[in-house]
Amino acid sequence: MCPIGAYPRSRGWAPFIICEDMRHSSRSRILSCLGFLLISIPSLYGQQYGTIAGEVHVSKGDVTGRMLVELQLHGSPINSEYTDEQGKFGFGPVTSNVYHIVIRDDRFYPVDQRVTVDLSVTAVTMVQITLIPREQASQQDRSSSVGGANPYLIDLSEYKRHFPKAAVKEFNKGVDADKERRTDDAIRHYEKAISQAPDFYPARNNLGSDYLSKSDFADAQRQFEESIRLNKDDSQAYFNLGNVLTLTGHLEDAARVLEQGLEKRPNSAFGHFLLGSLYSRAGQNAQAEQNLEDALKLDPTMPQVYLQLVNLYLQENRKAEAISELQAFLHAFPEGAFTPKAKQVLKKLQAEQQSAVSE
Repeated sequence: MCPIGAYPRSRGWAPFIICEDMRHSSRSRILSCLGFLLISIPSLYGQQYGTIAGEVHVSKGDVTGRMLVELQLHGSPINSEYTDEQGKFGFGPVTSNVYHIVIRDDRFYPVDQRVTVDLSVTAVTMVQITLIPREQASQQDRSSSVGGANPYLIDLSEYKRHFPKAAVKEFNKGVDADKERRTDDAIRHYEKAISQAPDFYPARNNLGSDYLSKSDFADAQRQFEESIRLNKDDSQAYFNLGNVLTLTGHLEDAARVLEQGLEKRPNSAFGHFLLGSLYSRAGQNAQAEQNLEDALKLDPTMPQVYLQLVNLYLQENRKAEAISELQAFLHAFPEGAFTPKAKQVLKKLQAEQQSAVSE
């Protein structure tokens, strides 16, 4: 989940290598994918693994260009990758733990988003991050900005024109507190901002994200619902709320909200992926398969989709389709930490198929 304002706290992972060539990003995403497969076939591996699947948005605009995303654990970086052109990224394999997603880009306020992975709840932890552009108040700021900035971005000066000065001031204090990992202080500042400007939806979104980081699902849900009421056209708010509802087991409501988000943004591969994964968890396999196939058509570079389809086929004992999907995955992503295990699973399934034919 992500707060509007890319203020999320900067927390990280363990030793990592920054990809010097952005083409390596697809290899990194492979790591985040096979978590689905490992969960589906736990007998092959002793420890369960999951994945973190995320998407970066920009307030009132679209992501332009790739940006580096870092994963941290216990304050140390453990992995990193570049987003794709649509802002999607993924990490894996991960175990149950508290991680931090960190983004440092001169165009935006820094992000340090706390992410709790609980494999007893879900194998795939979804993360939505909204970046808030820095206010370019000086020539020095402009000269240091990264090229290719989105022309539709709205900076904090836009908030100042729409919300009371005191509320914006509290919002900025909340952003600063989040950057310094003072979540309780950030919550107090966002609450003050909202008390002074109840329709200040960016503060509500950030407040909901802070509540979520503390596993306060009820308050997080209330803030995201209010954010939707105030800004009905923001598909991300629907995806955020759908994520909360999924985590709390309200699958029917989550499906409804995610579908509403897709009505706002029907070409979102990530939205279809979320909905397909939810339907798969709920046992509604026909709807799951349709949404996952739609996601794959919209973005064939999402490795998570291939592996979620593999899971679905295995649940239905459709081993031939599972084998075909694994082969497609390995063809699209021939390298990566998950590739050897994917090959193991494929080899096992092919052996079982050959054995069945022999009998």
